[in-house]
Amino acid sequence: MILNASTNRKIEGKLAEWKKHKHFLYQRLTIMDVSYELGINRTYISNFINKHYGMNFNAWVNYLRLEEAKNRMKSMSSRNLSEIAVQVGFTDLAHFSKLFKRQEGVSPSVWRREKVESGL
Repeated sequence: MILNASTNRKIEGKLAEWKKHKHFLYQRLTIMDVSYELGINRTYISNFINKHYGMNFNAWVNYLRLEEAKNRMKSMSSRNLSEIAVQVGFTDLAHFSKLFKRQEGVSPSVWRREKVESGL
């Protein structure tokens, strides 16, 4: 399905606002939740994310969560990783750690030690 320019702009604007308010932090978030919240057809949102971000909805949400986790690890260095994982929408540390390592190539604790504690 190819979306017209007007529909793309509408979806892009609504998703930008949605991201700005960090609604991706909600646990157990589904594309249907986002569709309902934004008032946009689920298929349109899915196609837009696939085309513009090069990943499916779940991968995109996890990417946003992991980026937020990295920001929190930098700004809240005293928080433990379990707290941060839950704060950014993951249900447990194991899943968070697995996805973090897949995205960053190192575990969250190694990333924190290398990037945060070394001052990078």
